[in-house]
Amino acid sequence: MPFLPNNKPTRIVRRCTAFLPILMALTAAGQHNCQTTKHAAHGAAKGGGFALWPWDILHQRVTLDLTQGNLISGACAITATPREVGPSTLPLQLLDLNVDSILMDGALLPFTLSGIDLSVQLPQAFTPADTITFTVHYSGDPALDPSGFGGFYTTGTYLYNLGVAFTSVPHSYGRAWFPCADNFTERSSYEFIVTTTAPYTAWCNGELLSETQPTASTITRHWRLDESIPSYLASVSAANYAVVRDTLTSITSEETPVTLVARAPDTTAMKNSFINLQGAFDRFEQWFGPYRWNRVGYVLTPQGAMEHATSIHYPQSIANGSLSYQDVMAHELAHHWFGNLVTCERAEEMYINEGFAEYLAYLFLEEVNGPDAYRNTVRINHRNMLLRAHLDDEGWWALSEMPQEWTYGQHTYNKGADVLHTLRTYMGDSLFRVGLTSFLDTYAFEHVNTEMLRDHLNQVTGLDLTDYFTDWIQQPGWAAFEVESLNVEAQQPNGTFPVVVTFQQKQRGPAQPYHNVPFTLSFVNSDGSLWSHPEPVLLGDDYSTATSSPPFSPIAAVLNADERISMAKTFDAETFSGPTIRVYTNSDMRLTVNSTPSPFSVRVEEYWVAADDQAEESFAFVVSPDRYWRIVGNMPATASLSGRFTYDGRPAPAIAFDSGLMQDFAGLAFREDSLVMLYREGPGWPWVLHPDQTLNTLGSVTDRQGRIDINSLRAGEYCFAWRKSAVGIGEISAEPTAWTLMPNPADDFVIVRADRPVQGVIELLDSRGRLVRWEPINGEQARIEVQGLKRGAYHLRFVAMNEAHERAGKLIIE
Repeated sequence: MPFLPNNKPTRIVRRCTAFLPILMALTAAGQHNCQTTKHAAHGAAKGGGFALWPWDILHQRVTLDLTQGNLISGACAITATPREVGPSTLPLQLLDLNVDSILMDGALLPFTLSGIDLSVQLPQAFTPADTITFTVHYSGDPALDPSGFGGFYTTGTYLYNLGVAFTSVPHSYGRAWFPCADNFTERSSYEFIVTTTAPYTAWCNGELLSETQPTASTITRHWRLDESIPSYLASVSAANYAVVRDTLTSITSEETPVTLVARAPDTTAMKNSFINLQGAFDRFEQWFGPYRWNRVGYVLTPQGAMEHATSIHYPQSIANGSLSYQDVMAHELAHHWFGNLVTCERAEEMYINEGFAEYLAYLFLEEVNGPDAYRNTVRINHRNMLLRAHLDDEGWWALSEMPQEWTYGQHTYNKGADVLHTLRTYMGDSLFRVGLTSFLDTYAFEHVNTEMLRDHLNQVTGLDLTDYFTDWIQQPGWAAFEVESLNVEAQQPNGTFPVVVTFQQKQRGPAQPYHNVPFTLSFVNSDGSLWSHPEPVLLGDDYSTATSSPPFSPIAAVLNADERISMAKTFDAETFSGPTIRVYTNSDMRLTVNSTPSPFSVRVEEYWVAADDQAEESFAFVVSPDRYWRIVGNMPATASLSGRFTYDGRPAPAIAFDSGLMQDFAGLAFREDSLVMLYREGPGWPWVLHPDQTLNTLGSVTDRQGRIDINSLRAGEYCFAWRKSAVGIGEISAEPTAWTLMPNPADDFVIVRADRPVQGVIELLDSRGRLVRWEPINGEQARIEVQGLKRGAYHLRFVAMNEAHERAGKLIIE
């Protein structure tokens, strides 16, 4: 569905419009991209729940005159049968058009038209055994949705409709150009008899039955679609069109006609942009069954894209000869499985149409560009959902209960696609294909809902997907699972090392804990390589455990290294052999390798949930409720790394990475000069102030943008925090601690021991006072590696949680 230009770096949403005036500047600047959301403006009316229409509309024959400039006139013959005994009225909907008369068997029928509601008074009561036909004659200047997307366009070089409205409720917008039961559930077959001024020709749904020329200056075309569709999928477009014809070979061995319709100067570019149409068609048939429509058709219009069945209205501006927007092409074709073949019962469940179509576009990219393109698309979209969905849609929403003002928002399209990537993991490729193909077969040309989808997949596949739908579809927010502890036992006779891993689950947004989530569990070897447990581990509740037996003694455990589950974590991973700088967009940091004696691997994980609040001096810091980082790797002790972490606490619609942390406190405005970076070795350790950091507010301490550089980066966890109260920095005023250094002199390591439990950081300083090594201490001793340091005298200093410090002794390194 619609497509809007934008200046963000990723394609996110598919409903497209090329010429909305407010976006012209972006288009002119070359920022035309498929990424902003389709959503109703604030104040849009709320829609009601699903209710079956009292009449079954069987067929509609729309005769339309498009020769009158901005005006249209039409006659819509409606064939229907009542669903229950007794109705003597038939309700329809029509917007901003005049009803001239309604005829049944040559007799005029009374009617009332109030707002969009057209009530036809029938001559008697009817029963389900009766079938009636009557004709509504109407005319006028057709409506456009206030947003600019949706309705009937009668100006310029084209005359055409777009079948959904951004803001109007119901979003189905057939009523803008013909009388209909305008909802997602009432389906019928259609005919269109459209007269245009030559050389304009009309393109509609289905098969072209005839073309005649009633006068020297007019052309009449007769179209018919035998398959049933809701009113929003009915379409007409007229212009001085040319057509490029082709065929697609189906898995049934039949040939499906293709029509690519554009003005003659645009046909070559359109063909070049659609060279992978066969690939999309093949992928969708292989995964979800045969194409069930009589034609694949795309018609260029100024705005779109809109998935009118067999006659997709596609933005002229993106059929430009390149393949930059071929995922939009695939998305619209995908609707002929999800959206057109089965249609969501309510607008609140629009993910069934749009989330599935968007995910099928990912499958298309996997087919034509390979698995890496698929994974990268999923990765980029997932990060954007964690960061932006609740901001752009102004709330955390369940996919199955989407407020109608956000029907066409980020959640519906892009979180929908994201969690379907996860469903593929839950089911496995084979059952994913089998289950969804069966679902489409069973409910073809019907409306469906979330419960029907869940129950059918459970029945057909033998899986129990109840937890999946409860966790991912029927509640808002996200979950993250963290490795809380890793216990490694001694090597067994078979060469393996039994391990027990404990996990903690946290939520992002108002989610409840997830259950039975199938994760890939991997272990990091001392050489940086990964070994994965052969079967997924099922995790849930606040805490859970898993056991495994890797063939080595692991230095760390990691979850979801294959990114098959869309949890609230993003990461980057790489192997380094020498100095370099990397800017990681997925984990939002810059990593600099200054030097290393040998190659090593590193994983930078960004958790989009609150950091544990375990700083012992809890009065001193407010720990980030937004995110934290975990760095895992086999970095040599003498490697020199640094990291840059950018913060942004501006409120939405800005980036808002850290808006939860950067709140005013106790009546005082937030100031960036209170920001610090905390560090801990891992879960269970308390946070300590990192001893080697540089804050850069970028010239302002109040704009909530800047960065913190960590000048000596190591494995462990990092989070932003800010000082909640003033802290004095100076010598410890209590009775000094007695410190012991062993061995001293040292050439490999030194044990620094206190005579009582302490908490803070032990710093190793060279003769010029420069920090060269450090270790957190939480108890009575810490071990500092000194290999690789120059020989000479060094000083050790203890820095407490409140930043007070004292000397811990002098060390000689040999």
